[in-house]
Formats: sequence, C-alpha cells, structure tokens
Amino acid sequence: MVENPTRDEAKRDVKNSLLLPTQENDLQIVNCPGSSHDCEELLKVLVQRYASLIKVPPDKPEESVEAAVRALWSCAVGVPSSSVGAMSLPLSPLTEAQLDQLMALLERRASGVPLCYITGRQQFMGLELRSTDAAFIPRKETEVMVKAACSLLVGEILPRNSKPRVLDLGTGTGNLSCYVARQFPECTIIATDISPAAAQLAEENIKRLGCEEKVKVLVGDLFAPFQAGDEQNSFDLILCNPPYISTTKLQQIDPEISEHEPKLAIDAGPFGLAVLGRLMRDAPLYTRPGGWLAFELGVGQGPGTMKRLSKDARYQRVNGFMDDDKNVRAIAAQISDNKPGVQ
Repeated sequence: MVENPTRDEAKRDVKNSLLLPTQENDLQIVNCPGSSHDCEELLKVLVQRYASLIKVPPDKPEESVEAAVRALWSCAVGVPSSSVGAMSLPLSPLTEAQLDQLMALLERRASGVPLCYITGRQQFMGLELRSTDAAFIPRKETEVMVKAACSLLVGEILPRNSKPRVLDLGTGTGNLSCYVARQFPECTIIATDISPAAAQLAEENIKRLGCEEKVKVLVGDLFAPFQAGDEQNSFDLILCNPPYISTTKLQQIDPEISEHEPKLAIDAGPFGLAVLGRLMRDAPLYTRPGGWLAFELGVGQGPGTMKRLSKDARYQRVNGFMDDDKNVRAIAAQISDNKPGVQ
C-alpha cells in the first residue's frame, strides 16, 4: 500500500527533478528557456503528486486537479485567477519563494478549503469574479436559472417594457446582477443581501465589471431593505438563488461546503423551505402585474414547489427548468395580471 505523498515529499520531488540553480541572488528558478517545456513538466509532477490529495468537487467539475494546480500557480506568482481562467494562462517560471508559496497553497486546497476562497477568484458564465468566504460560491448549476431569466427578458419582459427593473435577492458575489447588467444594459437592477460583508463583495464585483451605473446594492433580508409601500408593484423580474438545504441535510453534505461556506447562504431551516416560502409569499407584492419571479431550488424540490405555485391565484403561469440530469433546478412563475393581495 502506497501512502499519500506529503507536502515535503512532493516539494522534494519537484526540486530534485526540475529546479536548476542560478547565480542571481542565490535563488533557484524553474528553467524555461525559450519554451514552457520545464514548466509543463513541473505541472505534470504536481498534478500526479496531488491527484490523490485534491478532491474534485462534484458541484464544480471545472475544478480538476490540473485546473486547481494552475489556478494556485497563478496565485503564487501574483496573478489571481479562477480555475477556468487559469487553464488559458501560460505557466510563469517560479522562484524558490514562489514554489514555497505554491506548495503551501496546494496544502490548503488538499485540506478541503474551497479553491476560490484561496485564489479569491471564481468564474461564472464568463465573468471573472472576486470570491471570498463572505458569500456563497457561484456554481455552474445556477446557469439553469440565469438562462431561463434571460429567455424571459427577451421573450416576455422587454416586449412589454423597454427599460425593465430587476431585483436580485440574496446577491452574494453579485454574479446574477453583473451578468444581467452586462447582457441587458437596458435593465436597472437592485441587489440585496442580508450579509453586509456579502453586499460589500457584490459592490466590489459590480465596480470591477463596470456595472455600477446599472446596479445598486442594499443590505437586508430579501425585501426588508424596502420601507412599507416602497418599490411595491415596481419590478418586472425578481431573481433569487436562495438557501434550500435543510438543517438536517446540512450535516450530511460535503464538509467543503458545510464547514467553509456561510451558513446564512446555505441553511434553509428544518425542511429547506424557510426562505423559499417567504420568497413566494412576498414576491407578488413587489412585482408588476404580468412580471416574473425566477429562482433556483434543490434537487427534488421542483414538483412540490411548482404545484404550490400553481394553486396560488397570484401566479398565472409556472414553468420548470431542468438540469442535464432531468431535475427541475429552476422555476419561473408569472405574476397574475389581476393579482389578489398577499396570502
């Protein structure tokens, strides 16, 4: 039986095989004369040595071991990048100090710390976002809901209103707001989050991506930032990626999620519906007649939630959107043209 390699063993192997001495400042660097050959050899060594130490998250399949090594390599040389972005970057030669930094970063990743919390970067639908442990990590599965929302804007909302207003509840990193703002510059967006730290992170991303003229961030739980009567009947589209994992199930999921991502962003109470219930109850108050609510939900929650919305007279159309495994992962519900009051 072969034991898992340790950081020191991996580092020793790397140095023995690929580091060449230089005269300048008595440092050692990876020698890449005129090509990336030696850097690529170093990459192969690291991928092989960490293949059994770094787990590829099932909900982030883009984070292969090679992608993780490349992203951490970029971080070590001072060019933070997401796993997706790093795959297209050239490998820069490493000094001895940078190799030490890379090995330390690899050790953190092997211990279960999410990759984007180490690099500070996460890509979402082509947007390179800043990511910290203040907010839930954007994932590919959320693309189902975003694509549904974009279809609604093109086919349902823009034909009725050339300057739609969009509300992004629980914005986190601001990924939904930034994507919609860049794809649909005719929209104006308000983004809210219960966490001041998450709201600040969203503002950073909004500014970095040049969306500050289109997106305003408020702090508060769902609709709480609005005073009584404010913004009622004013939004054409409400977006939300709410917590939907039950408190009990939270104890059974991958520790990489439960031990590192903010509880406010993932814990949805005893049945996983604490936030979803309030969202569906209150959204019609803030949506224009004929407007839409679009949100993500967990595997297995789709059929029951669609049935619940279909029985609510304030909603007139309810559509489910499936992922590649045929699970309903997003719902879009249209507010009735003649909606009754809050139930």
